[in-house]
Amino acid sequence: MEVMAASPLFAGIGPAALKQMAPAFVRESWPKGREIANPRECARRFRLIVKGRVKITRANPVDAREITLWLLGPGDGFDIVSLLDGEPHAVAASALDDVETFAVPLSVFQRWLEHSEPLRIAVHRYVAQQLRAITDLASDLALCDTMTRLARLLLRHFDTRTPLRGARVNLIRDLPQSELAALIGSVRVVLGRLVAALKRERVVTLRDGRLHVLDLKRLLRRAEAESRRAGHETRGRTAT
Repeated sequence: MEVMAASPLFAGIGPAALKQMAPAFVRESWPKGREIANPRECARRFRLIVKGRVKITRANPVDAREITLWLLGPGDGFDIVSLLDGEPHAVAASALDDVETFAVPLSVFQRWLEHSEPLRIAVHRYVAQQLRAITDLASDLALCDTMTRLARLLLRHFDTRTPLRGARVNLIRDLPQSELAALIGSVRVVLGRLVAALKRERVVTLRDGRLHVLDLKRLLRRAEAESRRAGHETRGRTAT
């Protein structure tokens, strides 16, 4: 009940309702690197993350190249798309750390949504947050160069407040460069060159395998400058 009450998915749900829902959940544990759910499994169970980070990815069926659509932490739930329509979603969920989840049959959660207006409101707000994240990703991929996408990724995850208290933790804090590259639709080699450039400018540094922002203002200026440059180039191509 404590974990549920701290999750945005159950915001505004009273203790009595949480007490009724809690017995339906089953605790699960997943080791780092393990696939938690494939598209079919996403349509069977809905999972609430208790501990660790989970990436939701989609892969190219030809070359298996992946892009990370969402990076989730404690308090998040998946798969939100299958929860809404009950259909398999062409994504996979994998553990970036040792992960603990609470799982409930999708049909049970959907019945709760039908009978609980506060739960519907909380889930709708959560869906809006996830929709905003995926539209931001789509816009970045279509309109921004790779350096801008990296700068924006670092800026979005600069908040390092405590999990399960209404604020996101720094979910990218110790991810390898291959994982960071998947978050911006690139590859490790390209991301390595970008990180090296930011290090030369003393914008970021690497300590103990972690990427640390040294100069937040300069990073913000770099992102804004790259965005303006990309915008000018796009307008120039359109006029041509």
